[in-house]
Parts: sequence; structure tokens; C-alpha cells
Amino acid sequence: MTIYQKLSTIQQQFKSKKSRFNSFGKYYFRSAEDILEAIKPFEKELGFTVTINEKFIDNAILPMLETTATLHDDKGMTMSATAIVGVDLDQKGMQMPQRFGAASSYGKKYALGNLFLIDDTQD
Repeated sequence: MTIYQKLSTIQQQFKSKKSRFNSFGKYYFRSAEDILEAIKPFEKELGFTVTINEKFIDNAILPMLETTATLHDDKGMTMSATAIVGVDLDQKGMQMPQRFGAASSYGKKYALGNLFLIDDTQD
């Protein structure tokens, strides 16, 4: 099976409920951890692993994180998707590490969502 076929299989069969609730915004969502948990059964079955790498982008306006999710198959092929998120330095009620952590979590979720074509519909 080619890496394209493996990715297509995951994209078609992926299931992860929006099981987390944001009480401030009053909506359900799925996290990067939820997505990673949902793809683990596919890893052994299809012969691949997923890695996530982050890069800090410092610019004069807003610091950003570039997050790349990469699917590595057992034949040495890779497929990647990237998300870029800003770090809100003025986020009230958060310490600086929490601001970067929130941006990191958001970037991971969207890089994985881009790679596996996860949308907002119910699975």
C-alpha cells in the first residue's frame, strides 16, 4: 500500500468525537490528543508513525509557531501538513508559558486536521 493509499484510508475512516467542552464559549471540540488517540489503531494496521515538530517564528508584530504534522510510512515515504498560529501575548489570566502552550496545542490540532482532512462535521 502506498503512502497515498494509507493517508486516504485514514482520511476516510477517521473517527474522533468532539468530547471536550469549552464552558466559556459553550461548544464541544476535539483536541490534538484526541486526534492522536484516534489514529493510533491505524498506525500498526497500516504501517506508519506520526511526528509533530514546532518551529518558533519571531517577527516584529506577533510571535508565531509553525507546527508540522508528518506521516512516515514503513517504506521511508513522508507526507506533511503545516499550521501557523500566533501567540497572543496579551491573553488575560495566563502566564507566558500558558500562552505559548495554548498556541502550541492549537497549532498541533490544526496541523493534524490539515494532514488528515478533519473538518467540523460530526464523525
